[in-house]
This record gives sequence, C-alpha cells and structure tokens, in this order.
Amino acid sequence: MPEQERNTVPTPESLENYRKAVIALKLDRPQMAIELLRKVLREQPEHVRAHRLMALASLESRDLTQAEQAVREALRLEPQSSSLHVLYGLILFQKRQIKLAKAELNEALRLNPIDPWPYFFLGALYLFLPVPLADEARPYTFKAIELAPDEAPIQMLFAKQANADGHLTLARAAYYRALTLEPQNPFILREYGDFLLNRQVQPQQALQVLKEAIRLDPNDKQTQKLLLKAIRAAHPLYRPITAYQAYRQQAPQALKFGMGCAASLFILIIGRLFLHFVEAIFNLGVKSHNAQLLNISMILMCLGIIITPYGLIIIYRAIMAPLLLFLIKRGWVK
Repeated sequence: MPEQERNTVPTPESLENYRKAVIALKLDRPQMAIELLRKVLREQPEHVRAHRLMALASLESRDLTQAEQAVREALRLEPQSSSLHVLYGLILFQKRQIKLAKAELNEALRLNPIDPWPYFFLGALYLFLPVPLADEARPYTFKAIELAPDEAPIQMLFAKQANADGHLTLARAAYYRALTLEPQNPFILREYGDFLLNRQVQPQQALQVLKEAIRLDPNDKQTQKLLLKAIRAAHPLYRPITAYQAYRQQAPQALKFGMGCAASLFILIIGRLFLHFVEAIFNLGVKSHNAQLLNISMILMCLGIIITPYGLIIIYRAIMAPLLLFLIKRGWVK
C-alpha cells in the first residue's frame, strides 16, 4: 500500500517538524532530530521516511538499540527497500552481529544489484576485522569502486584494501583521493592517520591528521587512542622504537628473518655465558660456605633477564610508552 494511504494526513506542524529534523541531522545534532521525529511519529506512526531518519539519527548518537527498532519498523512497512536493508546491515555491523549483517546486505544486493553501498559494507565487514580478510573483501571492494569511484568512503575502502594487499603507494594515493572528495570526514581522517602511524611509520604526519579528526569528532574512542599513540610515537624519546617499527615495515622479509636468527643466536650465547658465570659464583659459594656469594648468585639469576640486551629492549618498550604519556599529561615534556 502506498505511503500516502498508510499514513494519516500530515498536519503543517508535523511537516515542519520533519523538515527541522532533516536539518538538525545535517547540522550534526542527532538528539534534536530524534526529539522532533518522535513528535512526527506520534501523529504518523507509519511514516517510513521518519522511521528511516530516526534510525540514522540514533546511529549517529550511538544508540544502536533505538536505531535497530526504527529500521525494523521501516522495513515492516517497506520490505522491498534496498536502502533500508543496507541501513539495517550497517546497524547490525555496528552491533558486531556479522552473520545477520551479511544476510541483510546480500538481500539489498538481490533487490538492487547495481547499488554500490551493499558492496561497500560487505567489503568493510572483512577489512575491519581485527585480522583483515583481504581475499574475501577484494571482489566486493573492486565492485564498489567500479560502481562509484567518486564516493569518498568507497575510495577509503579501496585504500584499506590496497593496504591489506601490501600496495602501500596505491593505498596512500587512494586516501589522498578520498580526502580530496571529503576533507572534513573524521572517519576517513582517522583511517588515514592509522595508516600513516602503523603502516608507513610517519608519526609526525599522523599526528597532524589525527588532531584534525579529533577536532571534528572529539568523542570517538578509537581516534583518541590513535592520537595518544601518535603523540608518544612523535616524541624524540620514543624515536628508537619508531625507527625499529619503520625497519620492520620496510626491510625485506629475508633480511628480517636473517637478522632475527642472528639476534636470537647472539642472545642465546650471551645467556649461556651469563649462566656459566652465575653457576661459577654459586659453586664457589657452596664450596666456601659463603652465604653472601650464594645470595649474589640467586639475585643475578632472578634479574638475568634485565642485564641481557633483549631484556633491556623489552623493558624499554614496556616502560617508555606509559612513562612518556604520563610526562605529557603532566606537561613536563611537550
């Protein structure tokens, strides 16, 4: 049944409230939009577009339960809407209900196979896992970029795909393209900052990008964590770790394997010599019945990890990050 027949005749106040809700959401004021839409839906409980806008506003305000309720009501009224299935898939993805999200997105593809957004979100399902599944994401990403190459989020997804495939130059170019299309998109800025920080090991550049992302969306927890990481990584006291990370990213695999074997062999030799030294002190203490030598040998054994080169590296990496963050928060270093 058409929407005009399902809904009661809207009053001028209801039309005005809906118009204001649309504007409020565009101005990034989702709570105001939600309040206005509640008034609209009290008069017109079967207003599909109002339910859809309620889902979007709730998603923006991170109220996933309300967003799911609104989109399910909209789908009850228009079950053949591809865009509503995409929206429902996005909400389920945000709730980490991956199987259900895939089902909704595949239904959207069945209803509209030339819509790029189901392909986009299906690719994102795989690329935004803790361990990205690049092979599974690739056909969806490539189809999305084929259908809508001028959409900034799709360019960002293509950059993430290139990053997962190891094509860092292509990934950087795609991030540039995405930010050219939408320079004020905090999500794209966050992803680009993450790429600069963790894949290209360029903390100074990442710091500037993430500062802009946090300015646009100060409540995003992931951006906050990345920004703190970038602040530490960009500080001179953290430079040895940054240099080590850059080496790990850029060195050939064979060289990294060879250096790792050499370092392990060196550590084993040093450790063996150190054990012989401690054993000699212990035996001397036993023969001479010298309690002081026995105590020294036991202390050295307990602290052996500290005086090996590998132990020093581990301690430096473990202590320097929280120590530097503490000093930055106190304002003692900048």
